[in-house]
Amino acid sequence: MELDEKFFKNYKELIIVFFILVAVLFVCYQPISGAIKKTKLTKAEYQKQISKVKDVKNEVASIEDAKNQLIDKQNKLKPFFEQKGAPENSVSSFGGMFEDVVDYVKMNSLMLRSIEYSLNPKDDEFFQKFPLLYNSCRVRLYMIGTYAQLQGFLKDISVYPYFIDITEIGVFPYKKDINYLIINVTLTLYSKKQKAATAV
Repeated sequence: MELDEKFFKNYKELIIVFFILVAVLFVCYQPISGAIKKTKLTKAEYQKQISKVKDVKNEVASIEDAKNQLIDKQNKLKPFFEQKGAPENSVSSFGGMFEDVVDYVKMNSLMLRSIEYSLNPKDDEFFQKFPLLYNSCRVRLYMIGTYAQLQGFLKDISVYPYFIDITEIGVFPYKKDINYLIINVTLTLYSKKQKAATAV
């Protein structure tokens, strides 16, 4: 008993400090552990955001790469038509291309039944990918003629100095005269937008 009292008297201050430290640690444990958890969560969220930013950067880079590849291909192939001073997104942005196509029909003695056209069709993949660079116009020609006349027309279109996509060709027998065909040709014309033309 005397030993306990002597021990307590000699180490009384040390024991009190020890208990105070234990109490402080106990009181501070919850906020500290919460702060540590928050730090871990914040770090995980930060890593997620960094990963998302990297993904977006990679996506932008791949789009830019695809655009540059397309422009390179375009430069190696036929140029895109460019009509200066014409209103954007209008038929006049294709200048004389319509007349040239109709002239090829006449030059090859094809009978033109009707023409339909639609500007910047939604299903045109090229226009969907680069709406700020190009206008597109889908032209449907409904004609009657022979195989030789159709061949001449397609040959003229293939040597046209500007890029024209032969989108679809439909050939059907003409019941009134077996020497002739009903011919449906769909062409897609492209023109460079003026703002894009100065930038590219």
